[in-house]
Amino acid sequence: MVWGVFPVDPLSGEDKYYIFSRGSYKVGRKGCDVIINKDKGVSRIHAEIFVDEMISLYPLQRSSSNINSNVRIRDCSKYGTFINKNGGSKEKLHEFLDKETTLKDGDLISFGTGSATYRFSYVPLQLFVYCSDLIQVNASIQEKVSSIGAYLTSNFCLECTHVLVHNQMPLTKDLIDAILAKKPLVSDGWLEVHNY
Repeated sequence: MVWGVFPVDPLSGEDKYYIFSRGSYKVGRKGCDVIINKDKGVSRIHAEIFVDEMISLYPLQRSSSNINSNVRIRDCSKYGTFINKNGGSKEKLHEFLDKETTLKDGDLISFGTGSATYRFSYVPLQLFVYCSDLIQVNASIQEKVSSIGAYLTSNFCLECTHVLVHNQMPLTKDLIDAILAKKPLVSDGWLEVHNY
């Protein structure tokens, strides 16, 4: 599973951000992992997002209310950070214990005076490996895929987000289907980049 922080207003010019690994991510105007320029009330370091654990979910397990994200957000600002929990009322993080709360899929996060609003979202990451059996994929690759919250499948379907390619694998109908569906092709090296 990968988490995304996406601007609610796609015309705002703000970027989309993806979280691929455990760690802390600073949110603010300057020198942060998530840069927000839209709201003048956003502090240089406005908030911090903590990813305690990356977990893999299969599509059938996905239910917004049942996903424990293992992601927390802490307010570090003057003007505040607000959370709108799945359509409920806005809550100010300053009112929570330690100025932090757990995020869930679909939560809206507003920074500063409120014009910079982002949706915290689950992003499924399913890698199609074109081989006859997943057991053939070595343990190192399986561990790397799992560490970024993704999972492998040996059966191509349109829900697959990427195709994991190996130089030695033969061309198959599933691989051609994946290419025609314009699924990004990634190598083992791509996993290294996203596996900190």
